[in-house]
Amino acid sequence: MFPTLFDSAWIGIDGTFAFKIPSYFVAIMVGFLLASYLSFRDAIKIGIDRQKFIDFAIWMLIVGVLGARLLHVLVDGFFMDYVHLCVDPFLTDGKLLSGGQKCLSNAQCLSAQNHGMDMGEICNAEQGLCYPQRDCFRWLKFWSGGLTVYGALLSSVAFAWFYTKRHGLPWKKILDYAGYGIPLGIAIGRLGCLASGCCFGDVCEAGGISIRFPAGSSAYQDHFQNHHDALSTQWAAGIQASLPVWPTQAISSAYNFIIFCFAYFWMRKRKTFDGQVFLTTLVLYACSRFGIEFLRADPRGELFGLATSQILALITLVVGAFFILRIRKKDPQR
Repeated sequence: MFPTLFDSAWIGIDGTFAFKIPSYFVAIMVGFLLASYLSFRDAIKIGIDRQKFIDFAIWMLIVGVLGARLLHVLVDGFFMDYVHLCVDPFLTDGKLLSGGQKCLSNAQCLSAQNHGMDMGEICNAEQGLCYPQRDCFRWLKFWSGGLTVYGALLSSVAFAWFYTKRHGLPWKKILDYAGYGIPLGIAIGRLGCLASGCCFGDVCEAGGISIRFPAGSSAYQDHFQNHHDALSTQWAAGIQASLPVWPTQAISSAYNFIIFCFAYFWMRKRKTFDGQVFLTTLVLYACSRFGIEFLRADPRGELFGLATSQILALITLVVGAFFILRIRKKDPQR
């Protein structure tokens, strides 16, 4: 687990100019840049103006991040946490220090926070729990984590339709660029999730597959609350980490990389109609996302016994399959 790629404190910078660069955010940006580069090369080949496409890519990044963050705030089950962070942070769930120890001072919470553990900086000595400082703008701080793929997808597709129609760009061809760009971005972004410890899996007994996260991580905190006896037994045995869990981030990354390879190296060259790459990717990603959610254990929104992402995956699957079948019904040769 390596949530912070770079910390200004490592080179002696502190105080007003202190800053951190999260691994998760860097992974997202790397994925976006690589996907944009591949799309840019294809766009140039069909005569799309370079500057128009660069402007389009920048706007897609902005709109995609905003959409991803907004859907996270609204449907991932954290809406009231963001409200409490503004009104009274002590109404949020406090966290223990690593090893299940109670805090005695703000310095202990701050030290844990500086070592990459999402603890919060304020110690409630009476409870022995760490809480975050009041922050009415935390819901906007996307670089600290909390982005949803479907939020980015919905907002980006809607904006892409508007932008391409307004600037006379080939709408369906650009959709196909997203057909291989999206899974590539997700594949790299999920590695950022693995580094930061978010989106962790459920407890896994398959020792050869499972992974552990360090004490103080999100998985460890979850196990301390929900699997306390098993965690205590493991701690007594000298293993100071979370229980073994499914490597959901790595599984998701690998699956999306496979989708990317299929879409970019095979279907892109053999598609029979514009938009086919994008629609096929929608179907493949929806299937993978629906399945991986059964292995995840991190807190997220639920409805009708399914995770919010599973419901959106079902909708995406139906929509993608509907348009593929509709187009082929009109022209069986496609």
